[in-house]
Amino acid sequence: MKNNLTIKVIKEKLLEQPDSKFIEELSADPRTGVQKLLLQYQKRIAKQAKNYQDFLQKENLEQPFWQQQKYVAGVDEVGRGPLAGPVVTAAVVLPANNTLYEVDDSKKLSADKRAKLYRQICQQAIDISVAVGSRQLIDRENIYHATELTMKDAVDNLYLRPDHILVDAMTIPISISQTKLIKGDSKSLSIGAASIIAKVARDRLMCEYDRIYPEFGFAHNDGYGTKEHLQALTKYGKTKLHRESFAPVKNIETIYQRPLA
Repeated sequence: MKNNLTIKVIKEKLLEQPDSKFIEELSADPRTGVQKLLLQYQKRIAKQAKNYQDFLQKENLEQPFWQQQKYVAGVDEVGRGPLAGPVVTAAVVLPANNTLYEVDDSKKLSADKRAKLYRQICQQAIDISVAVGSRQLIDRENIYHATELTMKDAVDNLYLRPDHILVDAMTIPISISQTKLIKGDSKSLSIGAASIIAKVARDRLMCEYDRIYPEFGFAHNDGYGTKEHLQALTKYGKTKLHRESFAPVKNIETIYQRPLA
């Protein structure tokens, strides 16, 4: 290849899975811009290779069930720590032939990446269920047991009944065999997928609540006790979303009153 291709054309070709001969020719191209593009390409390919190896590792727990043509569900939660809003759980049943190479613990992903993977999971999953544990349930049962009950709801609401459950650090009160995994959203593909579904679902809920209670910044803090949130709680009082059993909400006596327009 002569140095007759523009930087723009080379950039486009590098996005089209070029052959090894083209890459060799780029290596000999003296232009600084070409070498920068080649380095970016090599880093992207290395990252894709790592993602694929991680993907294969994360499927290890599901593979025995897939090989027996059994259904295995991954279950995870989002929202145990916030002062306001529900706890949200998700159950996801994936097929053996999925291509969800970038699925990981939702906390490690950007909002844009979660949104992209959310769509991919919805397109590829055999079954998905989301359940919401209310503030009232949390205050009545305590957050840990409320999460277990909400996980049970997510599994019960699946269209199919899984043969086994992979769950992140909890025990679901249900008569289905299950494997409890610490940091399961990083170890199991199904749990990772469930963590993304639950995270996106809860974030969307908190954005809706932000429109009702704009003073508290729920769209940005997700109900966690940020400085902004705590200041608003002291100034405006607690809302129907605030968990009465959580400090410092339990010490707030003032009830939120909507400001007059």
